[in-house]
Amino acid sequence: MKKLLFSIQKNAGHYLKPLEKWIPLSLAVWISHIFLRILLIFRMDPYGFPFVSKPDWYIFHAICLDFLWIANTLVVFALFTILFMKLFSLKTKNPVSSKTNLIAKISLTLGALFHGVLLPFTILDNEVQRFLGSHLSFGLLNTYSDTSSVIMFWDYVANDYSVPFLQFFVLALILPFTYGVYRLLCLWIAPFTKELDPPKDAKLKCKISIPKAAMAMLIFYILSYLFIHVIWTGNARMTKLRPVVSLVYHELFTKSNSQGLTPKEYKEYGKTYQKLWQQIEGDSLWAFSTKDDTSAHPLYRIPTEKLLQSKKLQEQRAQKPNFIVVFLESHRGLNTGFLNPDLKPSPTPFFDSLAQYSRVWERMHTSGLPTTGGLLSSHTGLPHHSKLSQATDLAHVSIPSYASVLKDSGYTTHYFSAADPAWDNLGVWMAKWYNAQHYDRTREDDSTFFIHTASYILDTLAKQEAPFLTTIMTRSNHYPFNFAAGMTDEDKQKPLIERINITMNYTDRQLARFIRSIQNEPWFQNTYLIVLADHGFPLGENGVSTMNGGGFSNATWIPFLVWGQGIQTGRDTVTTAQIDIAPTILELAGIATPNYFMGHNLLRGFGSGLSLGAYSRVASIGLDGYRLITKYPLSDGNTPWLFGESDTHQKRDLATEQKEKIKVLQETLDTLIQFSDYSLEKGM
Repeated sequence: MKKLLFSIQKNAGHYLKPLEKWIPLSLAVWISHIFLRILLIFRMDPYGFPFVSKPDWYIFHAICLDFLWIANTLVVFALFTILFMKLFSLKTKNPVSSKTNLIAKISLTLGALFHGVLLPFTILDNEVQRFLGSHLSFGLLNTYSDTSSVIMFWDYVANDYSVPFLQFFVLALILPFTYGVYRLLCLWIAPFTKELDPPKDAKLKCKISIPKAAMAMLIFYILSYLFIHVIWTGNARMTKLRPVVSLVYHELFTKSNSQGLTPKEYKEYGKTYQKLWQQIEGDSLWAFSTKDDTSAHPLYRIPTEKLLQSKKLQEQRAQKPNFIVVFLESHRGLNTGFLNPDLKPSPTPFFDSLAQYSRVWERMHTSGLPTTGGLLSSHTGLPHHSKLSQATDLAHVSIPSYASVLKDSGYTTHYFSAADPAWDNLGVWMAKWYNAQHYDRTREDDSTFFIHTASYILDTLAKQEAPFLTTIMTRSNHYPFNFAAGMTDEDKQKPLIERINITMNYTDRQLARFIRSIQNEPWFQNTYLIVLADHGFPLGENGVSTMNGGGFSNATWIPFLVWGQGIQTGRDTVTTAQIDIAPTILELAGIATPNYFMGHNLLRGFGSGLSLGAYSRVASIGLDGYRLITKYPLSDGNTPWLFGESDTHQKRDLATEQKEKIKVLQETLDTLIQFSDYSLEKGM
């Protein structure tokens, strides 16, 4: 009987042999994740603001959440290992064999590789959260997979207001650290499956056994589950703390299984959109398709004969005007002089003087963040996708833009960028719409960039018979706002809120040099100059300090003006958004062609305004004198923000006073964003 019990105990120990090293491996990985969580939650973000205002409300949830998924991984690997060991032992009729031992070793190796891959990606996800306020995704990985992004990443890390370059040290040391902890735990936890000789076992100097360790882990697993799912819940906190393994699962399964709108829903949403569009437009010069079938695209609108025969439109088309569209990197409406008369001295004196001779829209908002969102929505006349990284996730989709329509109408179209368009995958889109792209890493400063752009326009584009479009994207006013050539060390050490004024002023001077170098050319009098920003930048206002942290005016309110022949100078207070730029440019060109733009021609001279934008987990709408900002997708319990459109600095939240207005605006916003998202996914 004693021998039989000894044999059973010996064989049971053999099947549990993987736990000898699996438990210490899992605990070592957990300790490493605790270390990474502390570095994330208790540090400042790169802009000098706390990553979370109450880290003690996050750290225990993070510890428990990581323990749960690591323990689940342990169970899955252990069960599969024991199952295969049992199958081989039945086949060989020998519970202890070289093959079963090999299976245990292979299992441990695969587990180590699994965690060895997840740990670096966890560091990357943490840094994405710190810089952008959003989790890592396949779309972001594709967007910033270009080798040139390494240079930009270096600039970001070097100017981290927490500890510069700490990310690199953590990345280099995390795996050796984990292995060291694992070795210590192997010495601390007693092997359970040694060849049993009771006297020798009694001499082992170990503090805890495998059964005790497993029991302690089970108890902590139950307590962790109760803590984060029952005792102290919080959906927003859990979303922020979502581990990389959950993100991967979401990207592979949950996200890919999204069904979007049914054809019937799409048609109904389209009719709602069309009614609102006609109401905002205020006239009947455009008509939507009257086909009563699900294949008709609800966005597709066509010019009426009245518009096509319009004398003004025909004169504009015969004029064949040129277009220079300038996107100023990160220029905030909050820091633009002509939008803030009390701002002394103004960081943008030339821009301010240009505004005196132009048509200015004082309440222009971005329709997407960051640069990819602003540029794409400006080109396509559609708000940025609310969930996908549009520049990469939808790169295969065909979507027309103002540039492609002009190119098809005989224009020579060129895109000039001071930053590498390939860095965020914008180059793929610009290649669809433009005849050529211009970028050189030696011309990333706005000074050399504008000099080259002016020279190319003067020497090449202006000498061609065809009218031209040049879209220009600057760079020097980019975070961390120290890219301006000639900045002193003293200026570079100033707070961000002061530094952005210095770099905006630098870009303003380069813009002035650019305009003055071409303004006396004969063709310039037949050119429309359109100047705006791609987006703003949050610097702590409204409690937001990351680019994708919300739709407040610090990030979305931007300067915008149009100068050119026939443009009546003045200021317009109607609410507008970047989706209005494409239809406005085409009507200035005298081109009325069927299109899919959700925006409106801002020069129509009548009708009210609509501004629409989708950002990271946030969406906004400006309508009927109010601006609503809300977390998106909409869900119960979310508290939106409501401001008057005239409250451009957003000092007074009206949400508690205007609950009915919020309800109406939320319904309209949800309809338009769902409709736009699905339209983007389908293509045009």
